Amino acid sequence: MCASFCSGTRILTTRGRVRVEKLRLGDRVITVDHGPQPVQWIGHRIYSHAFLRLNPNGVPIRIQVGAIDDGVPSRNLYLSPFHNLLIDGVLIPAEALLNGSSVSYCKELDPVSYYNIEVPMLAVVLAEDMPAESYVDRGDRAMFMNTTSVEMPPGAKASGSRACAPILESGPIVDRVRARIALRAGINPPDIMERPQDGPLLGTVEWADHHSVSGWAWLPDHPDEPVVLEILDKQEVIAVALADQHRSDLRRSGIGSGCHAFHVELPRALDPMQSYQLVVRRAADSHPLPGSPFPLEAHGPSEALAGLDLAAMVNGADLCETRRVIAWLEQQAVKLHALLVDSQPLAGIMEDLNETEPRIRRRAVESLKSSKLA
Repeated sequence: MCASFCSGTRILTTRGRVRVEKLRLGDRVITVDHGPQPVQWIGHRIYSHAFLRLNPNGVPIRIQVGAIDDGVPSRNLYLSPFHNLLIDGVLIPAEALLNGSSVSYCKELDPVSYYNIEVPMLAVVLAEDMPAESYVDRGDRAMFMNTTSVEMPPGAKASGSRACAPILESGPIVDRVRARIALRAGINPPDIMERPQDGPLLGTVEWADHHSVSGWAWLPDHPDEPVVLEILDKQEVIAVALADQHRSDLRRSGIGSGCHAFHVELPRALDPMQSYQLVVRRAADSHPLPGSPFPLEAHGPSEALAGLDLAAMVNGADLCETRRVIAWLEQQAVKLHALLVDSQPLAGIMEDLNETEPRIRRRAVESLKSSKLA
């Protein structure tokens, strides 16, 4: 079974979020990596419940709202098991994220109506605000009902069979992503709390704002075990994090394998007009992480942006990490434009989008270059 979206899935376009079955050839979908791109082919197929009982590989997967990140997806997302999702810079099949709770099979749909969309190049579209791979022709185009009835526009070419990012079905990166998703769902990953968590706790809370908390944590007595952390506002646990993300500066400093950083988006943003004292502690015994409590002053959104020094944040980072920062900035720009598309008339949106994205990319690159030259 090839990768597809279920009917009803909203795809972000220049005219707002449009259900995939309502898309038409020529509609311009917003891609994370290439900006607005025209739809050049739409595939459609339908499977009955009886057929799926005999072919379980076609049973759709449901990813609950907020399962991957804060507001991602923005609604329950239904897609085929082999549809690749872009998480942490790699493509992971939805099937590899199953946990029986926030990511699970959906056997209630009957019939299951699948759609997929192709754009001129390999790209990542936003389905219910979840970055997901657009159609890639891996020799399965004939599986769609309309493979010959819908023609590509003159001059259009098939996107080819390569992926726009590495595809991982298993391994350490997938394991870390699965653990993070499980923690968001309130599920302890298998045996995670049974692993050693005792002994000295090294690390620090490096950054916190009203939306996220970042830093690193390491257990020298158990150098390969990730630390499970709790984030508290007053006495309330508002988020759980796993210190398992790789950072080359930690590796260079002899901090284990380097996979001991954490960055967590808070499930609910804190009120920027209020001050807070955020505490990050080891979940096993409530031992505070150095840097806790981290004070947050009350301020307006514009003040927070004015104090954000991107060059300082990536100072000393390698090229791969710098590119991830640029990709993150571009994703934020796409999200902001999505809000504009939803809240404003179409007139003027495309001009703003075409002008703003290159400007954001240019300024980000200039800032990061300045950091490297300093």
